[in-house]
Formats: sequence, C-alpha cells, structure tokens
Amino acid sequence: MFPRTSVVRRWLQPALIEIEEILRKVFLSVCVALLLAALVWAGDDPWKAKPYQQWDAKDVRKVLDASPWARNVQVAAPWISAGDAADADSGGPSSQPSPMRAAPAPQPGGYGGGNSGPGAQTATVTFVVRWASSRTVREALLRNAMLAGQIQEDAAAQQLAQPVEAYEIVVAAPDMKPFQSVDGKILEHGSFLMDRKTKQKIAPSGVKILNSEDGKKVQSVAFFFPKKSDSGVSTITADVKTVDFLCVVTNVKIEASFDISKMLDTLGRDL
Repeated sequence: MFPRTSVVRRWLQPALIEIEEILRKVFLSVCVALLLAALVWAGDDPWKAKPYQQWDAKDVRKVLDASPWARNVQVAAPWISAGDAADADSGGPSSQPSPMRAAPAPQPGGYGGGNSGPGAQTATVTFVVRWASSRTVREALLRNAMLAGQIQEDAAAQQLAQPVEAYEIVVAAPDMKPFQSVDGKILEHGSFLMDRKTKQKIAPSGVKILNSEDGKKVQSVAFFFPKKSDSGVSTITADVKTVDFLCVVTNVKIEASFDISKMLDTLGRDL
C-alpha cells in the first residue's frame, strides 16, 4: 500500500529544501561571475567604465591610440635616413596630444629601424588614423584640454553639444613628410571611405591640413566625409559592420579598417 501524499511530502521536503539551496547558490554565483566579468570588461575601457570628466591622462591616451576609434598603421618610410631615424628614436616629436588640437603620433615611439647599409630594412613610420568626429574621441581631446587647464568643464560640455555635420578622419604621425608638399585638393582625389559590405566609396567633402605653430611642418590632416548622400540617404547605414579608410599620398598608402560594431559608447553607435 502506497504512503499517503502528506507522508511523501514530509519525506521529500528535506531533499527539496537542499535542492533549492543549491540552485540559489548557483544562481548567486552566476550573477556574481557575470557582474565581475562586466566590471573587468568595462574597467579596461574608459568610454564604458566612467564619464569622460573622470578620465585621467592614461584614459585619454587609450582612447586616442588603442580604442576602436583609432587604428595604428605602419608604413615604409624611405624618406627617412638612418641618422634621421636614430634621432627620432632618441628625441623625436612628442607623442603627447596637444590639448585643443588633433593629437599627433601614437605612443610609444612611432619610428622603426633606419637604413644602415645595402640591403638593410627600410625605416617605418606609424600613422595613427582616428575617427575624430566620434563623441568618444572629441571627449578625449576635450578632457585632455581640461587636464591641461585650457578649458573648463562647462565649456567642454558646450562644445560636445555642438552638432557634427560630417564624419571626420584624422591622420597623424611623428613624421608627416609625405603630406608636406601636397594640398587639400590632391588629398581629396587620393582618399575615400568604403563600406566593405557594398563596396560603395564615399569621397571626402573637404580636407584640412594642420601645421605646426611656425607653419613649417604638417602635424595632422583631417578628412571630412558627408553623412548623407545628395539624395538624403545615410552614407553609412545601421547595418554596416566595417568601414575602410584609404589615403594615397606621394606613393605612400595609408589603409585603416574600422569595426563599426565595436565603436559604441554608453549612448550607442558612435561615429
């Protein structure tokens, strides 16, 4: 004869309580693990972990040189002699960003080895290509100016609130000699953005060359691309995952690929 339901329930109750306790502990462990993983993931990325007003100089440098909005492109630099490369390695142009201007070279270094004789490896220069119209890069540049005491927080907020009419790609390096003898029109004809999915090329609507204070050297070059076509269609649609930038100047080719799916801040896609 089978035991009554109440007897079975009393008999199973301790086991059920133990199972519930185990499940509760597993659930809490999973939640803690996910939380810790999220903190670790976000902790390495200042644009996700904290507002830009709390970024330090290290955070600024990471955004400008080692984020989804920055690509480091190494190219052969036959215009650099062995002596020039050695001088650059020991005391070349500073790689720290100028507070209110497009930050120049990536850190550390920027130069590769120079020529030391027949058959030696050609010197290289690292160009940094930044998606400068993004909120994240603009925040980094403004935060750098705040850290340098050149702008107050409220003024920075006002600048960030200004609408951005075009996509801006900035190219900079310790040695910008390939850009030294060309003008904006030549650069317009030798550069474009391309949606890798459709292979559609977006021609620049303008180019701005930023010179040093004495006007003798090019520090960086900004390329502007329209956000909408003449018919009003977005040039980079929501489903685009990868966009390639190409610039050819005096036989030097600078190519950089941007993973749009990773170019996200706390507000969403950030171009």
